[in-house]
Amino acid sequence: MKIIQFILEIFGWLFIVFGTTAASALIGFLIYIKWETGIGKMLSLLIISIGFIIGAVWATRIWRKYGTVEWLSGISRIT
Repeated sequence: MKIIQFILEIFGWLFIVFGTTAASALIGFLIYIKWETGIGKMLSLLIISIGFIIGAVWATRIWRKYGTVEWLSGISRIT
């Protein structure tokens, strides 16, 4: 039973990380559309990387404090 809970926590962690990475990818894409040069590409990749790192740190903190499944189900109850 603990292995299933651990797997669900990993999926919750990935879901949180994917959300922040997708949001930063949207911002990076808009920047790349605005400046289609090498600088724009590097800046957009930097923003996406920062979004992934922030998402990973945030998801790990949530996992340790609340549990990702509990936290995500709490969000579902709000909406």
